[in-house]
Amino acid sequence: MVAIFADPSLDANYWPRFLMQLFIILVLVRIMGALLSLIKQPSVIGEIIAGVIIGPSVLGNINWWTNHIFPTSSWNYFTLVGNVGLILFMFNLGLELEQEKIRKQWKRSLPIAISTIIIPYASGIGLSYYLYDINNRDGFKAPDRVAFILFIASSMSFTAFPVLASILTSTKLLSAKIGSVTISCAAIDDIMAWCSLAIAGAFAKGSGIVGLWVVLISIGYIIFMFTIVKYTIKFIHSFLVKRDDEMNPFFLIGVFLMLIASAFFCEILGIHSFFGAFIAGIICPKSGRFNTELFPKLELVTGQLLLPLFFASSGMRTNLGSLNDSFYGGITVLIFAVATLAKFLPAFIMTKIMIRDTWKFSAAVGILMNTRGLVELIALNIGLQLNILSPRLFTMLIIMALVTTFMTCPLLWLVYLRTYKPDPPLLGNTSTSKVNFPTRSYLRTRLPSTRIHNISSNAPAITGRYNQPLRPTFSTISKY
Repeated sequence: MVAIFADPSLDANYWPRFLMQLFIILVLVRIMGALLSLIKQPSVIGEIIAGVIIGPSVLGNINWWTNHIFPTSSWNYFTLVGNVGLILFMFNLGLELEQEKIRKQWKRSLPIAISTIIIPYASGIGLSYYLYDINNRDGFKAPDRVAFILFIASSMSFTAFPVLASILTSTKLLSAKIGSVTISCAAIDDIMAWCSLAIAGAFAKGSGIVGLWVVLISIGYIIFMFTIVKYTIKFIHSFLVKRDDEMNPFFLIGVFLMLIASAFFCEILGIHSFFGAFIAGIICPKSGRFNTELFPKLELVTGQLLLPLFFASSGMRTNLGSLNDSFYGGITVLIFAVATLAKFLPAFIMTKIMIRDTWKFSAAVGILMNTRGLVELIALNIGLQLNILSPRLFTMLIIMALVTTFMTCPLLWLVYLRTYKPDPPLLGNTSTSKVNFPTRSYLRTRLPSTRIHNISSNAPAITGRYNQPLRPTFSTISKY
């Protein structure tokens, strides 16, 4: 019989132990996700909390658990498998972005997006000068200062596009005016923040000169991907569509090989592989069966199996005991206050100037733009892997990301949803079938036997996969 609980340093039985750990994590993740869904929270918070329970903050204090069930030597396996989920998720996130609809919203969204990038970024730069010495305490090797400054500035700038899309979908606001504004701004913010994070990774892995060379090579790489590779894929895709063979297995394999090659190139270049996967997703076709069928299949495997391991491993490395000093608790509060106000105030003010709607509308946009969620958590894990963040500062930033995400739904309901009234339908609510007209209203018709799906719409939205009922409800938030 295999000795699952043998000496972990021998590493002879890592596979049965890994399967046991995988089972424990997935069960605990689902339990925590179900409990948090009762208070309308995204399940990513449950995944982090599950990791915190497994890690040194709770069960890690039990020697038998640490020595035999979850030895620290086994954490690297979760990081490895989780990174596979990470690049698939980033590919899916790029696949979800529709560039054409971002361009249609730029006049209204770009000024708001720029303000919610510049102010948090500048605030992060100022805060990083204070946090740099704190980060290097307790024998932690000091990272490159430029990399650290860029990383902290980037971490203050994120708005979690997937979590925001989930909140807007669950509250039936995605196709409303507030949905179009916030989702467009979040897409622009995340693209800019990921680019900044990629530059920070380049500086973290080399000197300033090397970092500049990496930036120049990265620009050439992006140009190459958005020209030659993109139009090659587009040509092949159009050819297969004409032959009614859009899901040709050789074409799909070619897309995945392109994804892996792009992630590999960015990794050896000194940028994290996530950026290559993100770019690969952006340049892929956004129409037809390729997008509508590939996205949910990847989302199922990534969201239900691989990504929970990534976030659980984040929780394992979160040691709440490192903040038992009141000084570090105060620093955590400072980080939270700077991150929240630097995002809320510019969004609130610029929305009022550009949209000229009610103060409640502007406040709701500011609240939604503070959603950091799993995108922020991914960025923080990258900082930990690149040795930019110490475990203590990583814990502080994790707490900030969780609290800002946790407070979004209750505040949104309190400020906006309680009094929100959707636009009235053109005809009465006679059926559950939905037809989206290119206006802000919805037309509902009764059909004898079929339900209409996938009708394109000019209603402002970045993602086109959501059928929106009329009234806003506060239903359970899905995975992202």
